[in-house]
Amino acid sequence: MMFVDACAIVSMMAGEDTAEAYETALARATSPYTSPLASWEAIIVLSRSDQLDCRYGEAEGAVVEWLDARGIDIRESGSPREVLRFAVAVAEKHGIGRRYLSNFDCFHYAYARVTEQPLLTPDQLLRDTDADTLP
Repeated sequence: MMFVDACAIVSMMAGEDTAEAYETALARATSPYTSPLASWEAIIVLSRSDQLDCRYGEAEGAVVEWLDARGIDIRESGSPREVLRFAVAVAEKHGIGRRYLSNFDCFHYAYARVTEQPLLTPDQLLRDTDADTLP
């Protein structure tokens, strides 16, 4: 299993420089998954004018199709209270806002921690936490 965060989704969908390393790590995962929140963040980013330049609904269709093609499930994981506890703990330790973890990152971290699975992310701030990150 592996949690795929929004930054990794965007990187691979947009063909960024980091995409190949993430595709390789993703290909090795047996049951990759993401959350509705990570999917929503990817939709927000990809709908921007410098990306797909489209409506949220169109970006949603592209993201869902891309996830389905790679066998990445969208699901909630674990107890919502446990996810919240991990999100709060990482925010308290690493901060939120500019130059710190985003609100979304706190939850990506929490989903990976609650399922005790690695986190596929290009985000250096998440790599600096105690989460197991790939690649």
